[in-house]
Amino acid sequence: MSLIALISDIHANIEALSVVMEDINKHNVDAIFCLGDVIGYGPNPRECIEVIRECSEFTLCGNHEEAVLFNAEDFNPKARRAIDWTRDQLNSEKFDKEKNYELWDFLGELRKKVRDDNVLYVHASPRQPTREYVLPKDINDKAKIESIFREFEGCDICFCGHTHIPGVFTEDCQFHYSRSLGNRFELSSIPGKKLINIGSVGQPRDADNKSCYVLFDGETIEWVRLAYDFKTTMEKIRNVDDLADYLAVRLEEGR
Repeated sequence: MSLIALISDIHANIEALSVVMEDINKHNVDAIFCLGDVIGYGPNPRECIEVIRECSEFTLCGNHEEAVLFNAEDFNPKARRAIDWTRDQLNSEKFDKEKNYELWDFLGELRKKVRDDNVLYVHASPRQPTREYVLPKDINDKAKIESIFREFEGCDICFCGHTHIPGVFTEDCQFHYSRSLGNRFELSSIPGKKLINIGSVGQPRDADNKSCYVLFDGETIEWVRLAYDFKTTMEKIRNVDDLADYLAVRLEEGR
């Protein structure tokens, strides 16, 4: 059975992405699927896009790609400022125009969801593939959870990112944090459909500052947590006036 590496929410953090790619290469995976938000917040958007272009079987459109391509009206002012800065980096006159066009073409061709046999892949949610947040607290909103599971398009499994909080939602309105599962989950251990959040490569928000990605062999999900040089990423962010200081602080705190 194929071994797939799932990555998401890199957020222009090349230090985290480099460590993750190095680890993925040790596992001899058959393919790498990226669930979006390669850019946004972080200091190395061009470099991260280049890596993902070369390695991923497919990359989905996240809300940050969507914002760079169209608009960031629903972003808070600090996030919108980071989007504007990112757009400027992708248009930088320091690089050949053709190279800039290649990056924009890559972003413009991103799909919002992919179905592969019995598995659906989205950035955010089956209902709203780029923007809807499905948070652990939403298990208290039965109508929302039931509606989301109805949008699985005949699949039993849906992988997502977006919230940066790794874990498993089940049809009976439960959420299991990846750490409570020992970072390993057998699909057969719980009946019914599952919505699985793969966590974030470049901006973890589950009180653990280690980068996160998933290995999936069709039966077992393994969340891999890796330490990386977040201090270097923090320093880069602080050296960019248009990137808010909290974007650096949160990397160390994992929030």
